[in-house]
Amino acid sequence: MKKIILTAAALGLMTAGSASAGILEGWDTSNVTMAVGPFVPYTTYSNIIFNTDGVTNGKVNWKEGNVKGPGLQVRETVATTYTKKGVARTTEVKCIMTTGYNELYYVADDPSTWIEKECTDDLKTSKRAKVMNTVTAPLEIDFNVVAGPKTTYKMEQKLTNGTPADRWESYTIELGTRDANGNFVASTAGDGLGFSTDTGNIFSNPVSTDTMLPLILSANFAQGLAGPADYYHPEPGYFNPLERMSFSMTAAEDLITSTGVSTPYTNVFGTWLNSAGAPLAIYHDDDNNINTDNIIMGNCADGPADNYVHVGTHTGDDVNGLACNGSWVNWRGVLPGNDPEQLGDVATDGLNGQIVYTSITAALAAIAAGEQNVMYMDYIEDAANLGLTFWITVDESFVGDKMVIRYTPVAVQ
Repeated sequence: MKKIILTAAALGLMTAGSASAGILEGWDTSNVTMAVGPFVPYTTYSNIIFNTDGVTNGKVNWKEGNVKGPGLQVRETVATTYTKKGVARTTEVKCIMTTGYNELYYVADDPSTWIEKECTDDLKTSKRAKVMNTVTAPLEIDFNVVAGPKTTYKMEQKLTNGTPADRWESYTIELGTRDANGNFVASTAGDGLGFSTDTGNIFSNPVSTDTMLPLILSANFAQGLAGPADYYHPEPGYFNPLERMSFSMTAAEDLITSTGVSTPYTNVFGTWLNSAGAPLAIYHDDDNNINTDNIIMGNCADGPADNYVHVGTHTGDDVNGLACNGSWVNWRGVLPGNDPEQLGDVATDGLNGQIVYTSITAALAAIAAGEQNVMYMDYIEDAANLGLTFWITVDESFVGDKMVIRYTPVAVQ
């Protein structure tokens, strides 16, 4: 049996008489301007989140395809048998994730393949909700809470630096609720709301990503950028085949704090860059589905002064065409400390005997004309997207009808 709960209830405010509660009823969208269709495939849409003062600090995004609006939901998968790493398992899972259909089966014009996304879907099925701060200021997402037993939820999300120009050095994630005026009120120790293990043990003492399993607490950039091959990723990451790009974090009962970004990330990108500053790469659509993760085949790099390690600048855009101001290089399979392969003028000469289209528009036109496995230039968007995994427990002793997750980035000074 499957159950999805998604509501857009009017803003409920905590009062002294609020009943005890333990279940997230759904995303409260009463302070959100929702995107309105019709929606065009491969196009990104946004639901704009507003503070109580009417100012927006961010939004929830989705790219139309197997992911559908609104892009965020509380999902409950009850007694489902599923396969993970080839092993059949039966479990009940509750999570906060994106919306839409399972990427592994989805065919746009075949409704029989429209299988709703589940908490138990395997990795690489586009499960993560896309939360974006558009200014370097707190972004708050509200959830309605109703009476019920103690319940634990897994957060499956990406957090994006969507500011026009800011780079970030750190961030916090805080739990809270609302007062009678709609203001954020931080959760306190022992109030029945907290970050926890997957079994619902709220952290009474701080823990860290160094001591917790990644499925409990982690903050990683996409494995396609860096990291060893594993069950889900048969190819090592492009920039570094040995180590993931990540943030370390500590988690207390009501507060997660980042404690540093890994060297594989800073060597290539510097501090956490913004999406508008995403650098340029060559992508290969290896599975003839451009809407899935495509393989990086080369990147635009700075010149020889830094051995082409750091990403370079570019001109143009992904509609009319892109051009690298530095050098096209290939880091795939190159161990740290060695020099990359020089690729030359790929816009003119192509790569590995294939045309490299200079825009996603040209690539889509080629696909529409029947071309297979296209190569094209596009932004390394995942350099701005941090994949977060953590768990939240709402105990039946929690008093309030609202849970708020507050994301606060800190800009580089």
